[in-house]
Amino acid sequence: MTTCICRRALAADETLCHRCRAATLGRLRRMSALYRLLEPELQPSAGASSYGRVALVEAPLPVSLRVLTLRGPGGIVGVLEKWWAAMQASRCGSAPAISGTIEERVGTAASSLAFHLDYIVTWAQAGSLVTEIRQLDEEALAIVAPADTREHGKRLGPCPAETSTGTLCGAVLRYYRDYSPKTVTCPWCATVYPPDSWADLKAWMEHDQEEGELLAAV
Repeated sequence: MTTCICRRALAADETLCHRCRAATLGRLRRMSALYRLLEPELQPSAGASSYGRVALVEAPLPVSLRVLTLRGPGGIVGVLEKWWAAMQASRCGSAPAISGTIEERVGTAASSLAFHLDYIVTWAQAGSLVTEIRQLDEEALAIVAPADTREHGKRLGPCPAETSTGTLCGAVLRYYRDYSPKTVTCPWCATVYPPDSWADLKAWMEHDQEEGELLAAV
């Protein structure tokens, strides 16, 4: 019996379980948003007003090297394009066409990997890909929304907003009872859902969930 990297049992032709597959899809969908959210963090002091952080007492470095690395050629875009190239070479023996700004390349590579997830779950390198994408996601997330600044609201589900690349945002939406005004705001794409849109929001989430389950079953 084969097992996933999370030790769940797998079908004979798969290398990832449904939970790890869904988590990877969510991480790929929010990679572009994470890349954009890292830009204000290039200067350490720039994050003082974000997520309720306290202003720095000591003079900051001219630039955050950790953020610069993630946003540079060898960071987020480098990891995504490395796996995109490896996946495409394995599947059809060709190299991906890479062009555009780094931000555009991040979106293209992440979308391509997400699009080919059906193949990736059967690929021998799937475990390594998923592990590296998770590490990249966690590293970026720890910068833009550190754990000690996150409040725990009621989980609603994935954000159904469509990004500029045509993919769904997919970030987790939460409702904070004590927050004013009474709106739901996506922490990644910044889409705001006022109370009069909550019925539509629920319908969109249910539709996306049904569509995802249908795709997973094919």
